[in-house]
Amino acid sequence: MTASKTTEIAVLATAKAKPGKEADLERALREAAVPTRAQRGCLQFALYQSVTDPATITAFERWASEEDHQRHLQGDHVKTLIARFDGILDGPPQIVPMKPL
Repeated sequence: MTASKTTEIAVLATAKAKPGKEADLERALREAAVPTRAQRGCLQFALYQSVTDPATITAFERWASEEDHQRHLQGDHVKTLIARFDGILDGPPQIVPMKPL
């Protein structure tokens, strides 16, 4: 394995609900969190709601490797979540992968 595949990564994934869909977004993300936390390589998965904009929720994710994160993105629970986003989100989610310094 190359070093890039064995280096921990963090991901900030932010989604904003359409007006009136805040509870739907929270429910969908909470449901996806359970299988995500059980995945190989998931070091941390926490959901945070914005204090200034309650329609915005950010997932803070830590993965043992980029490979583990990519495997997560191919999971059935992620595909289900993306399908549920249709009609809930006020625009595409923002995904920001980061590496430790």
